[in-house]
Amino acid sequence: MNMRKSSRSQFLEIVNAHLSLRDQAKKYDPAMVKVAEGIKESRLQLADAAYYATKFAGNKATIQLFETQDSKEIGITNVTQAKLQKDRLFLCNRIILLAATIEGDIPDSDSNLKKLLKQSNFDSIKKVSGLQNGVFTLTANKKLIIDERPMQEFVTDGNAHVNVGTYFLESPRFIRDDEEFEFQIELGEDAPEKTIIKVVLAGTSTVPA
Repeated sequence: MNMRKSSRSQFLEIVNAHLSLRDQAKKYDPAMVKVAEGIKESRLQLADAAYYATKFAGNKATIQLFETQDSKEIGITNVTQAKLQKDRLFLCNRIILLAATIEGDIPDSDSNLKKLLKQSNFDSIKKVSGLQNGVFTLTANKKLIIDERPMQEFVTDGNAHVNVGTYFLESPRFIRDDEEFEFQIELGEDAPEKTIIKVVLAGTSTVPA
């Protein structure tokens, strides 16, 4: 069985390829070369990273998980204004999508809703009616990374080799710190009124050494 490459090894392969292109006087991405040199000179290091957002999705057919009005708040999101922290270069190689249903009444204020989101136990999207029949899209750096992929990709129930709700990108892509990124879900019908959703973009990021 083929072993799946780690996001760290994928990251290094890509940035080092640009160093090689530069040395061969071929077309390369200067930003990638800058990162590769930063790693080699120990100014930058690589770290496991995950960027997440949790949203109330009840009675919605279009759900935006990262929005420009968002502010970092533990348990809700670790992304502010749909952008990465400055000087981060993040290679996303997998996405985790989970869902839950609110028990009891829907909270009557934003503060109470946030409290509930922080206390929720998320599970497979298969447990919420209709979610697995939608599509999802990921956009970053003003480019489409994933185009209307079936939500069924996140139904990994019963697969002992993959964590619940995990989809591995066939072509891992970088997300830069200077551009907004979006993860959008489109459903054929509105989600059940008590639906909440959590998305996690996981992979490897640069951090100061």
